[in-house]
Amino acid sequence: MPGRIPEDFIDSLLERIDIAEVIGARVDLKPAGRGEFKALCPFHSEKSPSFTVSTDKQFYHCFGCGAHGTAIGFVMEHDGLEFPAAIEELAGLAGLEVPRESGGAPVKRHDRVYEVLLAAQQWFRRQLGASEPARQYLKQRGFDKATVDEFGIGFAPDAWQALSDFLRGQGFSDSEMDQAGLVYLKNGRTTDRFRGRVMFPIHDRRGRVIAFGGRVIGQGEPKYLNSPETPVFHKGRELYRLYNVRRGGLPDRILVVEGYMDAAALYQFGLTDVVATLGTAVTSDHLDALFKAAPLVVFCFDGDQAGRRAAWKGLETALPLMKDNRELRFLFLPEGEDPDSVVRAQGAQALQEQIEQASPLSSFFFDQLGQRVDLATIDGRARLVALAEPYLARLPAGPFADLMRNELRRLTGHSGIEIAVRQARPQRRQQQSFGDRSLTPVQYAVALIVQRPELAADPAVFLRDLNVDMKGLSFLSELIEFCRDRPHLTPAKLLERWRERPEGPWLAHLATRKVCSEREEMPDVLAQTMARIRRLQVKTRIRELQQAQMHEGGLDPARTEELRALLSVRGDE
Repeated sequence: MPGRIPEDFIDSLLERIDIAEVIGARVDLKPAGRGEFKALCPFHSEKSPSFTVSTDKQFYHCFGCGAHGTAIGFVMEHDGLEFPAAIEELAGLAGLEVPRESGGAPVKRHDRVYEVLLAAQQWFRRQLGASEPARQYLKQRGFDKATVDEFGIGFAPDAWQALSDFLRGQGFSDSEMDQAGLVYLKNGRTTDRFRGRVMFPIHDRRGRVIAFGGRVIGQGEPKYLNSPETPVFHKGRELYRLYNVRRGGLPDRILVVEGYMDAAALYQFGLTDVVATLGTAVTSDHLDALFKAAPLVVFCFDGDQAGRRAAWKGLETALPLMKDNRELRFLFLPEGEDPDSVVRAQGAQALQEQIEQASPLSSFFFDQLGQRVDLATIDGRARLVALAEPYLARLPAGPFADLMRNELRRLTGHSGIEIAVRQARPQRRQQQSFGDRSLTPVQYAVALIVQRPELAADPAVFLRDLNVDMKGLSFLSELIEFCRDRPHLTPAKLLERWRERPEGPWLAHLATRKVCSEREEMPDVLAQTMARIRRLQVKTRIRELQQAQMHEGGLDPARTEELRALLSVRGDE
């Protein structure tokens, strides 16, 4: 389809990058044998390293939480990027330009949008340098030059077409400016969207400018104005400054505030792990990105009813995402205060202490529901169980869900739906973990080929041409042909080709299994396994024909000859 990244390019990219270098830039890897590295897993909390990286397989695996994949998968999971963005990120490291399948010519989506936004940001910065009133406003708000530079703050003059005239002179069309959310376009005329405002650039998780937030100087409405939704900017997915926070290494905690002015003020006072929402309620995409960056997320809200309603909505969104290695807390400031005013009036240490005393999700949850019932009565306790149950049912099974139900039992004497019932529900991770079950011969052959795809070219690796009903046999046949047609295939390339297929998670698991004590033994072991599978094919087909002979009172000439030949083959073994 148009815009698709060619598979050959993905293969070439995986050849040029080293997974140990990619992960080592983000995680502290320690050597653990030839071509092997270990580290504390970045995807769950642990005290001893269970996260391994193999340069031979170009694959990572955590024996604690089960996370696994290639360099592409790691960047997607660790950096919070979608597949195309992860490819772009790794291609940049390898010095490659990502081609797209569009008439055979390399195409990059939305390049002009990014270019016009960057040009606008550079122009806003120059306008700040030329505007004494704008600089005085920032100075009065308490922002020093270092903070202004760190945040890339600029200024949009109070003029109807100043920015659009400049961008037009740089070769950008009115439609490109409109697509980027920089102007209003009506009846062929443009009007600058941002006028008389100090400007805050908003970056995506790769550091590209994707939008702006503007704070009006003096009187005017709205006080804060963000870019509209565009092809590159979606408020429900982006967080202000998340790129900057991650750029310094994954923090232990992230504080989420409601505005970029608050984020800038806290940064200036030494609280650097701060991000901001962009005028929208907290979404699951926000939370997913936050938890990929830090295990503890603290939301800062106003202490009024509106702030508590916003916090409750955030809690509802978070419940299905609350795995055991994630923690969410809520900080409520005094009514009429915001992080900017608190940190300037009381200092960073005072705010830090308030952050450390923020309410855990569990406390906020039961406090809010508890205010609606009388726990001194059986009726009130029963009602609390009824109120809590729909929310607790949304938690993923695990220790956190169990402890929440234990707390409900402590408060009411009843835990709602029994924990045992919830534990009996099949979970996605359990379905894909495969445990430590013994592998069937077919699964064992697949595992060997996944770990060394070049073995599929061995003449000893083949199946009999028999119409036989054996589980996994058709897939093994497909895998052998796939690898045989691609003699330079690596485990990482193979797994990327199967990423979107149902068998992908199963192959990724088999890539981590210990299937042979020595790598050098794998060709002989695979040949022996394939011979066993061929014997099973013969036995299974003989059994099928013999059963048909009994039920049908005989076989037609073709199947009679087939049975005679198969019995002869079995006798020769």
